[in-house]
Amino acid sequence: MKAALILLVLAACGGDPTTPAGSDGPTECKPPIGFTFSAIGDRSFASFGWAGTVHNVRVPDGTPFGTKVTSCDGCDGVCRFEGPIAPNIPVNRRRCLNRTSVTCEADTDCPADQPNNRKCVFIYDAPTGTPLIGAGGKSGACGWSYIPVADAGLPPTVVGTLDQASGELNLQSLTVFLPLNGPGGGYRGSCAECIGDDIANDGVKNGTCQLGTHGAAFDPSPDIGQTCDVHRFGSIPGFEANYSMDCSPTIRDTDPSPTIFGGLFTSSGYQIGITANSPNCTDPNFAGEKCFCGVCPDGATECASNAECGGQTCGFLPPNCDPNPFPFRDDGTFNTSFNTSFAPGMCRGAGLQASVAVAPNSCRNGQCDWDPDLGLGTCISKLNNAVVGCYPRGDAAQVTALGGARRVGSVYIADTANARCNRLSASPVVNAQLGLPGLTFQKRSFRIIPEYPR
Repeated sequence: MKAALILLVLAACGGDPTTPAGSDGPTECKPPIGFTFSAIGDRSFASFGWAGTVHNVRVPDGTPFGTKVTSCDGCDGVCRFEGPIAPNIPVNRRRCLNRTSVTCEADTDCPADQPNNRKCVFIYDAPTGTPLIGAGGKSGACGWSYIPVADAGLPPTVVGTLDQASGELNLQSLTVFLPLNGPGGGYRGSCAECIGDDIANDGVKNGTCQLGTHGAAFDPSPDIGQTCDVHRFGSIPGFEANYSMDCSPTIRDTDPSPTIFGGLFTSSGYQIGITANSPNCTDPNFAGEKCFCGVCPDGATECASNAECGGQTCGFLPPNCDPNPFPFRDDGTFNTSFNTSFAPGMCRGAGLQASVAVAPNSCRNGQCDWDPDLGLGTCISKLNNAVVGCYPRGDAAQVTALGGARRVGSVYIADTANARCNRLSASPVVNAQLGLPGLTFQKRSFRIIPEYPR
């Protein structure tokens, strides 16, 4: 009977019971003091922009961040948390942005060079090679992501709630930045690789940083020859290598600002659709059609409706713009009207090269083989005649992700999603390669491991 009573108390409290010396059973139930979020890799991915060249980028299983609990409604109610803090894992992910191989506690712990990027941050997605086309027309760039730490007096960059009973998760803010190694169109090549490490993410550096072997151009990491622990396996076709934060990508103060792709993530699910209020596509090939995202008349602000432009038109292109067409036609032949001096979609009018026309996707005939259950699509692209990702097209097009949450023993499982319009970058070449302004869609599934007071 006593054992059954203990089990009932544990189930009711959900927290960590404490038993004073000499007591016959639990007398107190304490809520958690923090959570470690760990990505479920086979259910987590991100797709950037309408061009489809960087879609279905898989989040490695176990990709973590940590938070501290600020308050809980008892031991079975809603807990509020903020972060980031160090997750409870063997690998220190708090690193210098200008040298990811260097761990830190403050900005001043980081190398003094590249002072604009002398920041102590939490690396989220470890570096990975991508097929973006860089200097000299060669395939290969290095991308990674990080969660910044808010300066004193500013709001935390991670804020959310978790229901201890149901596992329902609401990340009101998850601020994540995506840098690339070089100015637009001038990427320094695919990431250096960690060769010879036998056990990934164990905190033991048994490998060696070496120049990349995937792609056609390779980042000259400052850590070539140094030891490393593998932190990520590349999932993009052609870039399936072993990568590491210990093999720093090169970063310069002259590089453009990173793209933000965090936001609100909820286990209630997410849906975005094309409606009558959606912006007009500005690519002439899709005249009269609606797109998920556009740009305001200021030429910089991303938007999904006129309301986000203060009532001005969302879906703006300068009237004297002459957009460069896709390099390939619908039948796969080279388009002789394509001007190799300009990126696809770039305005060819004098002084207008910063503007890029917006399309729903880059597919031949605009047709995307879309799987609504997965939230993914594929097609043959008129950008490169290769298989790429895509978003659906048409007045009723929708991108939907079903959410969900549950508790499994002491661990919570939450399926979340997010969609946002990403703005133009500083580089028309990057805008054309990614398809910006355009929709960024993410699915993030988490194992959420609570930590209790000892």
